[in-house]
Amino acid sequence: MGLRVELLGLSAALVACEAIAATPNEPDPTRLAYEIEDAPTPEKLEQAAPAIAQVPVDSASDDVTSFAPSWRMPAPTSGQLPRWIQHPTVARETIEQLALRYGVQAQSIREWNNMTAEEQPHPWRPQPLRIRARRAPPPRQALDHAVAPGDTWGSIARRYGVDYRNLRAWNVSELGRELDPDEHVKIWVDPVVFNAIVHDKPANDRAAQVRPGAHGVGTPQAGSLIAGVQIPPGEGYELRFPKSAYGTTFAVRQTVAALDRFVASTAHPHPLSVGTMSRQRGGEIGSHLSHQTGRDLDIRLPLRAEVPQALNPTPRRVAWSVTWELVHAFAQTKSVQVIFLDYDSQRRLYKAAKATGASEQQLDAMLQFPRGSGASLGLIRHSPGHEGHIHVRFSCGPAEPECGSL
Repeated sequence: MGLRVELLGLSAALVACEAIAATPNEPDPTRLAYEIEDAPTPEKLEQAAPAIAQVPVDSASDDVTSFAPSWRMPAPTSGQLPRWIQHPTVARETIEQLALRYGVQAQSIREWNNMTAEEQPHPWRPQPLRIRARRAPPPRQALDHAVAPGDTWGSIARRYGVDYRNLRAWNVSELGRELDPDEHVKIWVDPVVFNAIVHDKPANDRAAQVRPGAHGVGTPQAGSLIAGVQIPPGEGYELRFPKSAYGTTFAVRQTVAALDRFVASTAHPHPLSVGTMSRQRGGEIGSHLSHQTGRDLDIRLPLRAEVPQALNPTPRRVAWSVTWELVHAFAQTKSVQVIFLDYDSQRRLYKAAKATGASEQQLDAMLQFPRGSGASLGLIRHSPGHEGHIHVRFSCGPAEPECGSL
Protein backbone atom coordinates (compact mmCIF):
# COMPACT_ATOMS: atom_id res chain seq x y z
CA MET A 1 0.00 0.00 0.00
CA GLY A 2 1.43 3.34 -0.99
CA LEU A 3 1.54 6.52 0.95
CA ARG A 4 -1.56 8.71 0.83
CA VAL A 5 -1.22 12.31 1.79
CA GLU A 6 -4.25 14.43 2.49
CA LEU A 7 -3.99 18.06 3.55
CA LEU A 8 -6.99 18.34 5.83
CA GLY A 9 -6.68 21.75 7.35
CA LEU A 10 -4.86 24.19 5.08
CA SER A 11 -7.30 27.05 4.71
CA ALA A 12 -9.17 26.26 7.91
CA ALA A 13 -6.11 26.29 10.13
CA LEU A 14 -5.09 29.62 8.68
CA VAL A 15 -8.50 30.94 9.63
CA ALA A 16 -7.99 29.56 13.14
CA CYS A 17 -4.84 31.59 13.51
CA GLU A 18 -6.07 34.78 11.88
CA ALA A 19 -5.75 38.06 13.75
CA ILE A 20 -8.52 38.71 16.24
CA ALA A 21 -7.54 42.31 16.77
CA ALA A 22 -4.74 44.08 14.92
CA THR A 23 -3.58 47.11 16.86
CA PRO A 24 -0.24 48.16 18.30
CA ASN A 25 -1.96 49.30 21.50
CA GLU A 26 -3.33 47.14 24.30
CA PRO A 27 -6.80 45.92 23.23
CA ASP A 28 -10.13 46.63 24.80
CA PRO A 29 -10.79 43.49 26.96
CA THR A 30 -14.54 43.63 26.24
CA ARG A 31 -14.01 43.69 22.47
CA LEU A 32 -11.37 40.96 22.70
CA ALA A 33 -13.64 38.63 24.66
CA TYR A 34 -16.47 39.17 22.18
CA GLU A 35 -14.35 38.41 19.15
CA ILE A 36 -12.82 35.30 20.70
CA GLU A 37 -16.25 34.02 21.62
CA ASP A 38 -17.36 34.37 18.00
CA ALA A 39 -14.29 32.57 16.61
CA PRO A 40 -14.95 29.16 14.96
CA THR A 41 -14.32 26.13 17.16
CA PRO A 42 -11.65 23.55 16.21
CA GLU A 43 -14.42 21.01 15.53
CA LYS A 44 -16.19 23.34 13.08
CA LEU A 45 -12.90 24.16 11.39
CA GLU A 46 -12.06 20.51 10.81
CA GLN A 47 -15.54 19.77 9.45
CA ALA A 48 -15.25 22.67 7.01
CA ALA A 49 -11.73 21.85 5.85
CA PRO A 50 -11.52 20.59 2.25
CA ALA A 51 -9.40 17.68 1.14
CA ILE A 52 -6.57 19.29 -0.82
CA ALA A 53 -4.56 16.48 -2.36
CA GLN A 54 -4.11 12.72 -2.48
CA VAL A 55 -0.95 11.47 -4.13
CA PRO A 56 0.36 7.89 -4.19
CA VAL A 57 3.98 7.44 -3.20
CA ASP A 58 6.30 4.45 -3.15
CA SER A 59 6.10 3.29 0.48
CA ALA A 60 9.47 1.56 0.24
CA SER A 61 11.12 4.96 0.12
CA ASP A 62 11.56 7.23 3.13
CA ASP A 63 11.62 10.21 0.77
CA VAL A 64 8.71 12.59 1.31
CA THR A 65 9.86 14.88 -1.49
CA SER A 66 8.21 12.67 -4.10
CA PHE A 67 4.84 14.21 -3.32
CA ALA A 68 6.19 17.76 -3.24
CA PRO A 69 3.83 18.92 -6.01
CA SER A 70 0.88 18.33 -3.66
CA TRP A 71 2.29 20.41 -0.83
CA ARG A 72 1.94 24.15 -0.66
CA MET A 73 3.43 26.13 2.18
CA PRO A 74 0.68 28.26 3.75
CA ALA A 75 1.04 31.94 2.94
CA PRO A 76 1.96 34.14 5.90
CA THR A 77 -1.00 35.86 7.49
CA SER A 78 -1.13 39.58 6.85
CA GLY A 79 -1.36 42.27 9.48
CA GLN A 80 0.75 44.21 11.89
CA LEU A 81 2.61 42.49 14.73
CA PRO A 82 2.14 42.10 17.60
CA ARG A 83 -1.53 41.16 17.26
CA TRP A 84 -4.05 38.93 18.94
CA ILE A 85 -4.61 35.49 17.46
CA GLN A 86 -6.53 32.41 18.50
CA HIS A 87 -4.53 29.19 18.55
CA PRO A 88 -6.40 25.84 18.75
CA THR A 89 -4.05 23.42 20.48
CA VAL A 90 -3.25 19.90 19.34
CA ALA A 91 -2.50 16.92 21.58
CA ARG A 92 0.61 17.23 23.78
CA GLU A 93 1.28 20.83 22.75
CA THR A 94 2.73 22.83 25.64
CA ILE A 95 2.58 26.46 26.69
CA GLU A 96 6.37 26.64 26.47
CA GLN A 97 6.27 25.50 22.84
CA LEU A 98 3.68 28.10 21.97
CA ALA A 99 5.67 30.83 23.72
CA LEU A 100 8.69 30.08 21.53
CA ARG A 101 6.55 29.74 18.44
CA TYR A 102 4.89 33.12 18.82
CA GLY A 103 7.81 35.00 20.41
CA VAL A 104 6.18 35.66 23.79
CA GLN A 105 6.63 34.62 27.42
CA ALA A 106 5.01 31.40 28.63
CA GLN A 107 3.64 33.13 31.70
CA SER A 108 1.98 35.76 29.50
CA ILE A 109 0.05 33.08 27.63
CA ARG A 110 -1.16 31.68 30.95
CA GLU A 111 -2.24 35.13 32.14
CA TRP A 112 -4.09 35.87 28.89
CA ASN A 113 -6.01 32.61 29.28
CA ASN A 114 -6.61 32.66 33.06
CA MET A 115 -4.36 29.64 33.62
CA THR A 116 -2.42 28.82 36.78
CA ALA A 117 1.37 29.20 36.99
CA GLU A 118 2.21 25.66 35.82
CA GLU A 119 -0.96 24.78 33.93
CA GLN A 120 -0.78 23.16 30.49
CA PRO A 121 -3.47 22.72 27.82
CA HIS A 122 -5.57 19.58 27.94
CA PRO A 123 -3.28 16.72 26.80
CA TRP A 124 -5.57 15.64 23.95
CA ARG A 125 -8.69 17.82 23.77
CA PRO A 126 -8.36 20.94 21.53
CA GLN A 127 -8.28 24.15 23.53
CA PRO A 128 -8.46 27.59 21.90
CA LEU A 129 -5.89 29.96 23.41
CA ARG A 130 -5.64 33.67 22.84
CA ILE A 131 -2.10 34.89 22.25
CA ARG A 132 -0.70 38.31 21.47
CA ALA A 133 1.76 37.04 18.86
CA ARG A 134 5.00 38.82 18.09
CA ARG A 135 5.63 36.50 15.18
CA ALA A 136 3.16 34.40 13.24
CA PRO A 137 4.35 31.11 11.73
CA PRO A 138 1.54 29.07 10.15
CA PRO A 139 -0.34 26.70 12.47
CA ARG A 140 0.08 22.94 12.30
CA GLN A 141 -1.57 21.10 9.41
CA ALA A 142 -3.24 17.67 9.55
CA LEU A 143 -1.97 15.03 7.09
CA ASP A 144 -3.17 11.47 6.60
CA HIS A 145 -0.63 8.65 6.16
CA ALA A 146 -1.58 5.17 4.95
CA VAL A 147 0.45 2.66 6.94
CA ALA A 148 2.67 0.46 4.77
CA PRO A 149 4.29 -2.87 5.74
CA GLY A 150 7.31 -2.17 7.91
CA ASP A 151 6.10 1.24 9.07
CA THR A 152 6.55 2.01 12.77
CA TRP A 153 5.61 5.00 14.88
CA GLY A 154 9.27 6.01 14.79
CA SER A 155 9.81 5.66 11.05
CA ILE A 156 6.63 7.60 10.23
CA ALA A 157 7.53 10.31 12.74
CA ARG A 158 11.01 10.77 11.27
CA ARG A 159 9.56 10.96 7.77
CA TYR A 160 7.31 13.88 8.73
CA GLY A 161 9.55 15.58 11.28
CA VAL A 162 7.37 14.97 14.35
CA ASP A 163 7.89 13.42 17.79
CA TYR A 164 6.93 9.75 17.70
CA ARG A 165 5.37 10.09 21.15
CA ASN A 166 3.10 12.83 19.87
CA LEU A 167 2.27 10.81 16.76
CA ARG A 168 1.17 7.87 18.89
CA ALA A 169 -0.83 10.13 21.22
CA TRP A 170 -2.71 11.62 18.26
CA ASN A 171 -3.80 8.15 17.06
CA VAL A 172 -3.70 5.64 19.91
CA SER A 173 -7.38 6.00 20.86
CA GLU A 174 -8.45 4.91 17.36
CA LEU A 175 -5.61 2.60 16.29
CA GLY A 176 -4.20 1.21 19.51
CA ARG A 177 -0.47 0.96 20.25
CA GLU A 178 0.37 -1.31 17.30
CA LEU A 179 0.15 -0.34 13.62
CA ASP A 180 -1.31 -2.54 10.88
CA PRO A 181 -0.91 -2.06 7.13
CA ASP A 182 -3.63 0.02 5.42
CA GLU A 183 -4.56 1.82 8.65
CA HIS A 184 -4.55 5.60 8.42
CA VAL A 185 -2.46 7.71 10.77
CA LYS A 186 -3.26 11.37 11.40
CA ILE A 187 -0.19 13.57 11.60
CA TRP A 188 -0.11 17.19 12.75
CA VAL A 189 2.94 18.56 10.94
CA ASP A 190 4.59 21.89 11.50
CA PRO A 191 4.40 23.53 8.05
CA VAL A 192 7.79 25.20 8.50
CA VAL A 193 9.49 21.89 9.28
CA PHE A 194 7.54 19.88 6.73
CA ASN A 195 8.19 22.41 3.98
CA ALA A 196 11.93 22.05 4.66
CA ILE A 197 11.61 18.26 4.32
CA VAL A 198 9.61 18.39 1.10
CA HIS A 199 11.84 20.95 -0.56
CA ASP A 200 15.16 19.80 0.89
CA LYS A 201 18.08 20.51 -1.44
CA PRO A 202 21.36 19.35 0.12
CA ALA A 203 24.34 21.42 -0.92
CA ASN A 204 26.46 18.35 -1.67
CA ASP A 205 26.71 14.57 -1.24
CA ARG A 206 27.91 14.89 2.34
CA ALA A 207 24.95 17.07 3.30
CA ALA A 208 22.68 14.54 1.60
CA GLN A 209 23.81 11.95 4.17
CA VAL A 210 22.02 14.02 6.81
CA ARG A 211 18.25 13.45 6.76
CA PRO A 212 16.03 16.57 6.73
CA GLY A 213 13.44 17.26 9.41
CA ALA A 214 15.50 16.99 12.60
CA HIS A 215 14.84 20.06 14.74
CA GLY A 216 15.07 21.29 18.30
CA VAL A 217 12.24 22.41 20.55
CA GLY A 218 13.08 24.62 23.50
CA THR A 219 16.42 25.95 24.70
CA PRO A 220 19.74 24.09 24.94
CA GLN A 221 19.23 23.91 28.71
CA ALA A 222 15.56 22.84 28.64
CA GLY A 223 14.31 21.18 25.49
CA SER A 224 14.12 18.17 23.24
CA LEU A 225 15.26 16.97 19.83
CA ILE A 226 12.63 15.87 17.31
CA ALA A 227 13.56 13.23 14.71
CA GLY A 228 17.23 13.61 15.63
CA VAL A 229 19.87 12.70 13.04
CA GLN A 230 23.31 11.26 13.78
CA ILE A 231 26.59 12.79 12.68
CA PRO A 232 27.62 10.59 9.74
CA PRO A 233 31.03 8.92 9.59
CA GLY A 234 33.77 10.78 7.77
CA GLU A 235 37.47 11.11 7.19
CA GLY A 236 39.54 12.75 9.91
CA TYR A 237 37.24 12.34 12.92
CA GLU A 238 35.80 9.69 15.20
CA LEU A 239 32.57 9.69 17.19
CA ARG A 240 33.51 9.09 20.80
CA PHE A 241 29.90 8.60 21.94
CA PRO A 242 27.83 7.48 18.92
CA LYS A 243 24.60 7.23 20.95
CA SER A 244 25.05 10.87 21.97
CA ALA A 245 26.03 12.15 18.52
CA TYR A 246 22.58 13.26 17.36
CA GLY A 247 21.55 16.76 16.40
CA THR A 248 19.33 18.92 14.26
CA THR A 249 19.60 18.69 10.49
CA PHE A 250 20.98 22.22 10.39
CA ALA A 251 23.59 21.70 13.12
CA VAL A 252 24.77 18.31 11.85
CA ARG A 253 25.13 19.54 8.27
CA GLN A 254 27.13 22.52 9.47
CA THR A 255 29.25 20.21 11.63
CA VAL A 256 30.03 17.97 8.67
CA ALA A 257 30.93 21.01 6.54
CA ALA A 258 33.26 22.35 9.24
CA LEU A 259 34.95 19.01 9.88
CA ASP A 260 35.46 18.37 6.17
CA ARG A 261 36.90 21.87 5.74
CA PHE A 262 39.26 21.29 8.66
CA VAL A 263 40.48 17.94 7.31
CA ALA A 264 41.03 19.38 3.82
CA SER A 265 43.05 22.36 5.06
CA THR A 266 45.04 20.82 7.92
CA ALA A 267 47.84 18.27 7.85
CA HIS A 268 47.08 16.96 11.33
CA PRO A 269 47.82 13.19 11.22
CA HIS A 270 45.36 12.07 13.91
CA PRO A 271 41.56 11.97 13.81
CA LEU A 272 39.61 14.45 15.89
CA SER A 273 37.67 13.05 18.83
CA VAL A 274 34.08 14.27 18.45
CA GLY A 275 32.25 14.05 21.75
CA THR A 276 28.74 14.68 22.99
CA MET A 277 26.07 16.38 20.91
CA SER A 278 22.63 15.12 22.03
CA ARG A 279 20.75 11.90 22.49
CA GLN A 280 18.44 10.92 19.64
CA ARG A 281 15.46 12.52 21.39
CA GLY A 282 17.44 15.19 23.21
CA GLY A 283 16.70 16.09 26.82
CA GLU A 284 19.06 15.87 29.77
CA ILE A 285 22.31 14.03 29.21
CA GLY A 286 24.79 13.11 31.91
CA SER A 287 26.19 16.06 33.86
CA HIS A 288 25.80 18.50 30.95
CA LEU A 289 23.78 21.62 31.61
CA SER A 290 22.89 21.97 27.94
CA HIS A 291 23.11 19.62 24.91
CA GLN A 292 19.33 19.08 25.04
CA THR A 293 18.18 20.29 21.62
CA GLY A 294 20.77 18.97 19.18
CA ARG A 295 22.83 22.09 18.54
CA ASP A 296 25.64 21.79 21.12
CA LEU A 297 28.76 19.82 20.25
CA ASP A 298 31.92 18.98 22.23
CA ILE A 299 35.21 18.31 20.44
CA ARG A 300 38.36 17.29 22.29
CA LEU A 301 41.29 19.63 21.71
CA PRO A 302 43.72 18.02 19.21
CA LEU A 303 47.05 16.92 20.63
CA ARG A 304 50.46 17.48 19.08
CA ALA A 305 51.36 14.81 16.56
CA GLU A 306 54.17 13.30 18.66
CA VAL A 307 52.06 13.03 21.84
CA PRO A 308 50.35 9.69 22.58
CA GLN A 309 46.77 10.41 21.63
CA ALA A 310 45.26 8.56 24.60
CA LEU A 311 46.64 11.14 27.03
CA ASN A 312 44.50 13.92 28.46
CA PRO A 313 44.69 17.25 26.60
CA THR A 314 46.76 19.29 29.04
CA PRO A 315 47.93 22.72 27.79
CA ARG A 316 51.44 21.53 26.88
CA ARG A 317 50.10 18.57 24.92
CA VAL A 318 47.57 20.48 22.83
CA ALA A 319 48.37 21.45 19.24
CA TRP A 320 47.20 25.06 19.55
CA SER A 321 47.84 26.03 15.95
CA VAL A 322 45.71 23.05 14.86
CA THR A 323 43.04 24.10 17.35
CA TRP A 324 43.00 27.54 15.70
CA GLU A 325 42.35 25.88 12.34
CA LEU A 326 39.55 23.88 13.95
CA VAL A 327 37.67 26.84 15.43
CA HIS A 328 38.26 28.82 12.25
CA ALA A 329 36.63 26.02 10.23
CA PHE A 330 33.52 26.21 12.41
CA ALA A 331 33.46 30.01 12.27
CA GLN A 332 33.49 29.86 8.48
CA THR A 333 30.10 28.12 8.48
CA LYS A 334 28.61 31.43 9.74
CA SER A 335 26.13 29.37 11.71
CA VAL A 336 27.86 29.20 15.10
CA GLN A 337 26.33 31.19 17.93
CA VAL A 338 29.21 30.75 20.40
CA ILE A 339 32.21 28.51 21.12
CA PHE A 340 33.05 27.91 24.78
CA LEU A 341 36.69 27.55 25.82
CA ASP A 342 38.41 28.25 29.13
CA TYR A 343 39.90 31.75 29.29
CA ASP A 344 43.44 30.56 30.05
CA SER A 345 43.20 28.18 27.09
CA GLN A 346 42.16 31.16 24.98
CA ARG A 347 45.44 32.85 25.92
CA ARG A 348 47.41 29.97 24.46
CA LEU A 349 45.17 29.87 21.40
CA TYR A 350 45.67 33.62 20.94
CA LYS A 351 49.47 33.22 20.90
CA ALA A 352 49.30 30.31 18.44
CA ALA A 353 46.94 32.17 16.13
CA LYS A 354 49.13 35.26 16.14
CA ALA A 355 52.16 33.11 15.31
CA THR A 356 50.35 31.72 12.27
CA GLY A 357 49.69 35.22 10.96
CA ALA A 358 46.17 35.95 12.20
CA SER A 359 45.38 39.67 12.07
CA GLU A 360 44.25 41.74 15.04
CA GLN A 361 40.86 42.04 13.39
CA GLN A 362 40.55 38.25 13.14
CA LEU A 363 41.69 37.79 16.72
CA ASP A 364 39.20 40.36 18.03
CA ALA A 365 36.35 38.73 16.12
CA MET A 366 37.22 35.22 17.26
CA LEU A 367 38.56 35.49 20.80
CA GLN A 368 37.34 37.01 24.03
CA PHE A 369 40.97 37.12 25.24
CA PRO A 370 42.62 39.48 26.23
CA ARG A 371 39.57 41.59 27.11
CA GLY A 372 38.58 39.70 30.24
CA SER A 373 36.65 36.48 30.92
CA GLY A 374 33.43 38.44 31.47
CA ALA A 375 33.59 40.43 28.23
CA SER A 376 30.73 39.90 25.78
CA LEU A 377 33.15 40.00 22.88
CA GLY A 378 34.44 37.41 20.43
CA LEU A 379 32.93 34.20 19.11
CA ILE A 380 34.93 32.17 21.64
CA ARG A 381 33.86 32.79 25.25
CA HIS A 382 35.02 31.58 28.66
CA SER A 383 33.06 28.87 30.40
CA PRO A 384 34.33 26.85 33.39
CA GLY A 385 35.10 23.21 32.66
CA HIS A 386 36.14 23.75 29.05
CA GLU A 387 39.91 23.42 29.41
CA GLY A 388 40.35 20.29 27.30
CA HIS A 389 37.60 20.64 24.72
CA ILE A 390 35.68 23.22 22.74
CA HIS A 391 31.90 23.43 23.04
CA VAL A 392 30.33 24.62 19.81
CA ARG A 393 26.78 25.96 19.95
CA PHE A 394 25.00 26.42 16.64
CA SER A 395 22.28 28.94 15.98
CA CYS A 396 18.69 27.85 15.53
CA GLY A 397 18.16 26.57 12.01
CA PRO A 398 15.86 28.27 9.49
CA ALA A 399 13.25 25.49 9.87
CA GLU A 400 13.05 25.44 13.68
CA PRO A 401 10.10 27.64 14.71
CA GLU A 402 10.12 26.43 18.33
CA CYS A 403 13.87 26.69 18.91
CA GLY A 404 14.92 29.05 21.70
CA SER A 405 18.11 30.58 23.05
CA LEU A 406 19.15 31.74 26.50
